Amino acid sequence: MSQRFKHFVERTARCTEFKPLKNSLLNYLQKESENKYKNYPRLLELMQTHWPNYKEGSRISYLLRDHYKEIFTFYLNTLFPFRKRGLTLAYPEAPTPVDFKLVYQYHYNLAEINVVEEVLKEHKIDVKIESILKRLLIFAVSSFSPMVEQIFKRPFAFQFSSIDGNLLNNDEWKVIAIISAREQ
Repeated sequence: MSQRFKHFVERTARCTEFKPLKNSLLNYLQKESENKYKNYPRLLELMQTHWPNYKEGSRISYLLRDHYKEIFTFYLNTLFPFRKRGLTLAYPEAPTPVDFKLVYQYHYNLAEINVVEEVLKEHKIDVKIESILKRLLIFAVSSFSPMVEQIFKRPFAFQFSSIDGNLLNNDEWKVIAIISAREQ
């Protein structure tokens, strides 16, 4: 577990208490990603280099499908502190030019879980650990919308269609989320 993850969880708890109400968690995570002054523009530039191949027909979902590993790994590992070895991205789908779906899995290790538990206790937040682990993943992914909108020049949003948390034998957690995205 990195210090980046610890500081990220502490800041998020202090600023939002992990509450999804009134989009407080989502808005915070969007600002968190945009505050990466070097890496946010790098990812935006990467997507802009691919966009000319997809611009005709506004095929944003095909861009995301064809470059999902590169884009989402960068976003979740560089702009956010999710470990590369803990993250799995699978089964990309783009049934239409403006609809996209991907399965995101994140394996939280014991150190990360302990940090989240300590922060919950410190801030007196009475929520199940599983809920927070799920929220961190799905809202981090959902916070990617403004970046897509900058490329696509239209409203675009991510929504989870299913999310499961599995407690593993070693007390670690695996969160599996199917997240869809589409033009709004």
